[in-house]
Amino acid sequence: MMQKTLKLLTAFIVLIFPISLGAQTPADEQAGQHFQAARQAEQARDFEKAASEYREALKLRPEVAEGWFNLGIDLYALKRDDEAIAAFQQALKRKPGLVGGNFFLGMAYLRMNQYQKAVGPFKKAIAENPKELKAYINLSVAHAELGEESDAAAVLEKANQVFPHNIEVLYNRGRIYTRLMEESYREMADLNPDSYRFHQVMGDSYEVRGDYFRAQQEYLKALEVSPDPYLPDLHYSLGNSYWMEGKWELAAEQFQRELAITLENYMATWKLGNTYLFGRRYDEARTYLEKALKQKPDLEQANRDMGKLCLHEGEPEKALIYLRKVAQIDPQEAATHYLMAQAYRKLGKQDEMQSELDVFQKLTNQQAQRAKRPGPEVLGGTESIKESPAEEQSLDDLK
Repeated sequence: MMQKTLKLLTAFIVLIFPISLGAQTPADEQAGQHFQAARQAEQARDFEKAASEYREALKLRPEVAEGWFNLGIDLYALKRDDEAIAAFQQALKRKPGLVGGNFFLGMAYLRMNQYQKAVGPFKKAIAENPKELKAYINLSVAHAELGEESDAAAVLEKANQVFPHNIEVLYNRGRIYTRLMEESYREMADLNPDSYRFHQVMGDSYEVRGDYFRAQQEYLKALEVSPDPYLPDLHYSLGNSYWMEGKWELAAEQFQRELAITLENYMATWKLGNTYLFGRRYDEARTYLEKALKQKPDLEQANRDMGKLCLHEGEPEKALIYLRKVAQIDPQEAATHYLMAQAYRKLGKQDEMQSELDVFQKLTNQQAQRAKRPGPEVLGGTESIKESPAEEQSLDDLK
């Protein structure tokens, strides 16, 4: 790791020889020799000697901004950050737009925990080069350490626009929003630990961890202390915790109560249809699944459930309409291709059936391989859960 860091640092060192250092005087010639000796020392990873040579050269040619910058890089490599800061400042004084100058000045301030002083240089580095990823990341770190989480989040949102789907940006953005969330929850607890919203937050926390019993206790307490019996989301949250356990009747009751308050909640509409589907109440399932699709035609889960329902009721051609839509929305979802294979089997289309089974097997194998790889746990909220825990059993019903 240390070798990699040193290689990165030396990549920023500026070649000084093309700069007008023509040996016009003995002093110029002597300065050139010191600059050359510094470069040779850097190539040998002798940063102490390189720094010494740059100092000698800069006594003779102090106007060379690149010399000050290289001196700063060597001192930064030696972790002499206060001296590096002084060198970078000298470089930027002579050439304000010197590439890398503001970025490394910010980095040196950051390493010395001088976060307020680091903010300005990182902002300038981004203005000079909007593609400097590390400037965004480290600017967000400086803001976060100053307790300016909102500013840090704004920086990372901008970074996400410039670098979409970048793992470092996503990680740091998630970390900042987690801090903002925790701060809000602490304030809620201090303000009123028995408020309905705090109990709801605690319920959400337990649900994410899979502790549905405690989640339900918190949601029930939230409903008990709520000042308004018609507040949205509470019945949905309680119903979702029952839904995750496969307690269809209890889940259905809560989803119905939620829809009496917020008819536009398409997730509650879909999940009510889904509970009826798992409870084998097919007419009621169709009613609510069709309503969910009117509200949100591209809702993947509702399209898949309609495909299952049509298969169960002997409508394979109609099932394929819904299932093909799901496959377009999420081509990597293996279960959809399995269901499509069942539809083709019912239609007597053996080639199409085998093709979908091949895709199903390929995707299943890929998922198994990914499951073997170490990685972070996925903390899925209720909106991101595609299926209930009983999904695998539902496939067997359609064979």
